[in-house]
Amino acid sequence: MELIKKINMRILFMLLLATQIQAQTLCDSNMTYTTGSQYQLEIAIPVTGNSLPTMAPLYAVTYGGQTMLGQDSCFSGPCTHLVYNYNPTTGMPYDTITTCVSYTLTDASGYVDTLNCCFAQIWDGQAWMRLMSMTVGINEITNKLVNNKMYDLYGREIFKPKGIYIQNRKVKYVK
Repeated sequence: MELIKKINMRILFMLLLATQIQAQTLCDSNMTYTTGSQYQLEIAIPVTGNSLPTMAPLYAVTYGGQTMLGQDSCFSGPCTHLVYNYNPTTGMPYDTITTCVSYTLTDASGYVDTLNCCFAQIWDGQAWMRLMSMTVGINEITNKLVNNKMYDLYGREIFKPKGIYIQNRKVKYVK
């Protein structure tokens, strides 16, 4: 019986690790797309679902250097972010732009976090190309609630834990 518990704990740990490795943001290259010219472009930002946690954009802003080129409110729905690319110093468009997206993430338990991520694109003479592995950061707002209540894996509050339980959003195990 003890061997089965150890095997189950290892499987649970591997599953938790696998979900952390495959985390995606709205800034990943398979989530958004850009169309348009070097002077005027659109960035489409979706709402996710199905097998991914629900992610809904709130706000999008694009910069060329330190100049804001466009900003849009998305109101937690899919949105098209319009950008007018003009460098006031040179009178020419920027060839590299950075877009930042603020969005909500709702997990399977119903917890909602507000996250931010950014991605850079370059103009290659024909189209906007994503600079790969250029996410400049994800800032997660964490819930600092510590009430020491314990819950079983079904979400029911328990008073005397036995086996695997959750306390302060952390999975714990007691024999």
